[in-house]
Amino acid sequence: MRPGGSMIKQVALVSPYDFAQNGGVTEHVRHLTHQLRQRNIDVTILAPSSRSDVAEPGLVSLGTITPIPINGSIARTTISPAVVENVCTLLAQQQFDIIHLHEPLAPMLPLSVLNASPSPNVGTFHASGERSFGYAASRKLLNWFAQRLAVRVAVSPAAGRFAQQYFAGDYTIIPNGVDTERFGTHVAPLPAWQAGRPTILFVGRFEEPRKGFGVLLAAFTEVQRCLPQARLLVVGRGDPQPFQAQAAAQGLRDVHFVGAVSDELLPRYYRSADVFCAPSTGQESFGIILTEAMSSGCPVVASDIEGYAQVVTHRQEGLLVPPCHPEALAGALLHLLCNPSLRRQLAAAGPATASEYAWSGVSERVVEVYERAHAVSRPAQRMVFVPPALPVSPGPLVMTNQGAMALPLPIAQPAALPVTHESKQGVYPMLTEPFEARVRALTQRVVGRLLGRSRITPNMLTILGLLLTLAVTLTLAAGHLVWGGILVLLTSAFDMLDGALARATERNSKFGAFFDSTIDRYSEALIFLGLLLHYQGVQGSQLQVGLVYLAIIGSLMVSYTRARAEALGLDCKVGILARPERIILLSIGLIIGWLDFTLAILALFTNLTAGQRMYHVWTQTEGKQQQSSVATSARRSWFASRDQSPS
Repeated sequence: MRPGGSMIKQVALVSPYDFAQNGGVTEHVRHLTHQLRQRNIDVTILAPSSRSDVAEPGLVSLGTITPIPINGSIARTTISPAVVENVCTLLAQQQFDIIHLHEPLAPMLPLSVLNASPSPNVGTFHASGERSFGYAASRKLLNWFAQRLAVRVAVSPAAGRFAQQYFAGDYTIIPNGVDTERFGTHVAPLPAWQAGRPTILFVGRFEEPRKGFGVLLAAFTEVQRCLPQARLLVVGRGDPQPFQAQAAAQGLRDVHFVGAVSDELLPRYYRSADVFCAPSTGQESFGIILTEAMSSGCPVVASDIEGYAQVVTHRQEGLLVPPCHPEALAGALLHLLCNPSLRRQLAAAGPATASEYAWSGVSERVVEVYERAHAVSRPAQRMVFVPPALPVSPGPLVMTNQGAMALPLPIAQPAALPVTHESKQGVYPMLTEPFEARVRALTQRVVGRLLGRSRITPNMLTILGLLLTLAVTLTLAAGHLVWGGILVLLTSAFDMLDGALARATERNSKFGAFFDSTIDRYSEALIFLGLLLHYQGVQGSQLQVGLVYLAIIGSLMVSYTRARAEALGLDCKVGILARPERIILLSIGLIIGWLDFTLAILALFTNLTAGQRMYHVWTQTEGKQQQSSVATSARRSWFASRDQSPS
């Protein structure tokens, strides 16, 4: 396709990750932007950014940054709800021929764009791995969004299979590209590292366990024992102090952490090394750093994982070794460092293989996908039922690869009107109350049949729940966070059972209500106690300890504000994070490994809930109760105690 010959003139590239920090997806978007602009395509980049001075023409920064642990890494992304409205406003003001979303099913920005997009959508899936709890838990919902993608792209077969196990369909494989003009044998080495000594290079976020730097450090012990003059260069951001201490303890010398380097210097480090090492343990969908090294004429030693094995052929551009195997890694490194002829052979083959991933060819395939997506015919539209007060329009139906009709979520109108108090009254009863009422009624029937004729009392179930919470405390203190999260879920079941048994057997009593509410407070405190005991043994956990304390304060204030208001005869059943929501949120955070993020949410929103309840009481005492309280005052949790005791 000739530059400028495409029908595509306006493209939006969407990335969920902090554009102020380099990363695989961010670099992909930068290079693709440059290539598309060379083809006379106007590109707008939609991404969050932690800095306002990012020098990237066409960047529209949306949302504040929140670090979230995921897939063995830390994703710096945005979860700000304000993104939804900002996206609607933006898409109302500017039209695009194609919207290209990278990690299209990631919250919050890609999902907001995908839902509001009036344009043909292309989604590129970058991640890979064995499984995703987030995808599995929200598969049904995310499939609605996925069906709004006219074309799905994966950067590798591994990434395609990973996405396909949750979102069935056809995936076009278009790999990541490499800038062969920037990384090449014409680049001059760095004089400071040209002393004729065997040099191994590592590039990446060495703090992340999946990058395997600890494996390399263990292997380098054997390398330096056999080649005392060998040295290891480590390029990448992170705190080197723990690894420097480990190297010193192992008696290692010449391990040099040079930190993050500029785009201009990175190719020169590849040219200064005798061997490039990528010891990742897994969860790598594509080896971008491998193509950079090969294009630079640097032989590679890499883990034999799927994402790397599709880029490097064993004994052609480098050597592949089993992952997490320091002895095998040391053997391969020594084999290359002691064999100059083999190094030259592998180095000579690298640039030819890397040229297959040149950005000029990759971008041409991307534009072909754009043309295909733009030409996709769209079936007749249908509308999903939504509350009538919310202004929406139907999203276009697209054909899945199996030929079945797929209905996406409604698209929010760009000129979205604020939700009125009347519309809130319609939304809450429709979406929340019937579900909660059904679950309460079902639980009451089941518990009544199973336990109603036994000698088990509601107070016995309350005590059993407290004993189980003690087990949670010990489990969390021992560092078994996933099992702790599962046990927290089980404790929440007792919140249902004691109340359901009391209602089913008509054993309600004032003492029972008081006892249940008091034990609930102890149970929640014991869970947080387990986390505090856990963090006592974790270095550098001052932030997490502070979040736990804030969450404890917020949880206590949420309960106290309601109890005190009701003691004064005032209604106070409002709040965005009552006890059932807190328990469920904490258990999910423990199970999926998002504990820091969960604690931050709890610390913030529990205290906001306490403030919300204080304001609600103020409106009542001042005689200025607003209509907005109508919607929330009737809200009850389906985990509620037998008398709706304060939460």
